[in-house]
Amino acid sequence: MTPIIIDTIEPPIGAVIFLHGLGADGFDFKDIFARPQFNKIRFILPHAPYQRVTINQGIEMRAWYDLYDLSLKKDEDELGMEKSSLLINQLIKEQISLGIPSEKIIIGGFSQGAAMSFYLGLKDQKKLGGIVALSGYLPLKDNLTDAIKSDLIDMPIFMAHGLYDSVIDIQIADSSFKKLLQKFHSTSFEKYPMGHEVCEKEIDDLSNFLNQSLN
Repeated sequence: MTPIIIDTIEPPIGAVIFLHGLGADGFDFKDIFARPQFNKIRFILPHAPYQRVTINQGIEMRAWYDLYDLSLKKDEDELGMEKSSLLINQLIKEQISLGIPSEKIIIGGFSQGAAMSFYLGLKDQKKLGGIVALSGYLPLKDNLTDAIKSDLIDMPIFMAHGLYDSVIDIQIADSSFKKLLQKFHSTSFEKYPMGHEVCEKEIDDLSNFLNQSLN
């Protein structure tokens, strides 16, 4: 399915590839990124492929990778992440071919999409403009962070999470943030009085991060 593109009237200051959460699709954040505060940025909102998801009794839904356990204490579907990363990397290459350098491309997402953004942004051979993780977590913690290249340590990272998130516990996100702090110089973590969702203050903070990182 063709990704949703929210383009700019003037030449964009950069591009954001934003990945939806488990069971959603690219339309999930379309109305948010169509707001005037984001109008200098091109947004690409892809749709994950359909696959069976173990944690949801094997029901088929849009997912970037299989999910076995929300405690993240079991094995993670690295093969599925790698498969999805090939699709997303193709979108990055398309933006580069349109004249946007990799340093002006930010990868981000919500929930499972946030985890996928970490996977791709930390493994990519090209230095991207930043990573956004809303209500998500750092997957494959040791494998991803231990192999970080030195030229990535200044890449800006914006994490945001609800204090009352009943899907991905705030402690999981906090643990991810602390792991990232050991490697990265420009990582921020904002917490909001909400559940597994987004709020207006978070959207404003995200807008500031994107515009500052891409300008």
